[in-house]
Amino acid sequence: MHGLFFKVFKKDRKVKFGFKNGFAYATSPHSFYSKGKFIWICLAPFTFITLILLSAVSLGFIPINLFVNMASLHAAACVGDFYWVFLLSRHLGNILVEDTEQGMTVYLDN
Repeated sequence: MHGLFFKVFKKDRKVKFGFKNGFAYATSPHSFYSKGKFIWICLAPFTFITLILLSAVSLGFIPINLFVNMASLHAAACVGDFYWVFLLSRHLGNILVEDTEQGMTVYLDN
């Protein structure tokens, strides 16, 4: 999902996928995004997978106890994304975020 949104915002940039510390990841090295776009990239998996899970439980495809377990595990797996959003939200004004293979670099507009 992160990779999809990297491409939505920068069609011409390459996206790399991999696994680190037991988690899948996507990165678009040396790509620059506005704060708002990078927050979208961070929150896209949580938002869309949660909506899918809510739809599945609402339509009766999965029982509520399975929904609670899956949603809890998924939210826990998104903690790193929430942390990035927290860090970005502390910066006011225009900022530019560079995605790197190790994380992100934030450029402040001062």
